[in-house]
Amino acid sequence: MAISRWSEGMDMKKRFLVTFTLTFCAAAAACGSRPSDPLARGFAAPPGEARPWVYWMWMDGNLSREGITADLEAMKSAGIGGAIICEVNVGVPRGSVEFMSPEWRRFFKHVVIEAERLGLEITLNAGARLDGKRRTVG
Repeated sequence: MAISRWSEGMDMKKRFLVTFTLTFCAAAAACGSRPSDPLARGFAAPPGEARPWVYWMWMDGNLSREGITADLEAMKSAGIGGAIICEVNVGVPRGSVEFMSPEWRRFFKHVVIEAERLGLEITLNAGARLDGKRRTVG
């Protein structure tokens, strides 16, 4: 009688062990595999044309080449696809770079070069400044 109970217990232990092992192996295989669904793959690693864009606020002439490069590299590492530059005056202390001055345009050229290097797209907001003042170029 004791032997019968012991063998029944072994069968149950073996079944548990086999079930546990198969479940563990299936879970490990699922974690290590790439999704076969194109939609799931595209969501996990979106193509360039599907990456989001951001508004990039240039704070009233407070610009530097190092800051521009650091911002663009951070955008790239975050998965951003492009940026819309908006020159704004929101009450911050005024910087030394006047909007559309030759120096400002050199900074913008630096942006374009860096964006190309990083595979980002850039555009400039051509609307009114957020401080409500109109600017003319000429």
